[in-house]
Amino acid sequence: RFARIMEESVKKLLDAEKKANEIVERAMSDKQNKMVEAKMEAEKEISRYKDEQEAEFEIEKEEQHRKINDLSHLDEEVAEEIKIIKEEYETNKKEVIKFLLDSIKNVPLQPPRGLKGDFEGLEI
Repeated sequence: RFARIMEESVKKLLDAEKKANEIVERAMSDKQNKMVEAKMEAEKEISRYKDEQEAEFEIEKEEQHRKINDLSHLDEEVAEEIKIIKEEYETNKKEVIKFLLDSIKNVPLQPPRGLKGDFEGLEI
């Protein structure tokens, strides 16, 4: 009788140990599954963040290229304006020099009317 009670007690302990092992294995399996799931979620989040950052980078890159193109276009416009100014200078240089020399040579020798005290008809 005592042997039978001991045998039943040992059997109950072995069953309890088996159930405990099953619970531990299930818990470890659940933990592993949650870790895999968390890793997948993290990878999705990282991928989404990476895509956002790359999209922002591309937008910024395109804007910088646009600015560079605008500046090169501006350089072309300035170069064209400088060319026009140089051409106008060459075209009008002799005429301007002649005008200046004529103006220097043809200074009126009469003192201005205001200096003589004749202020009638002068606008101030």
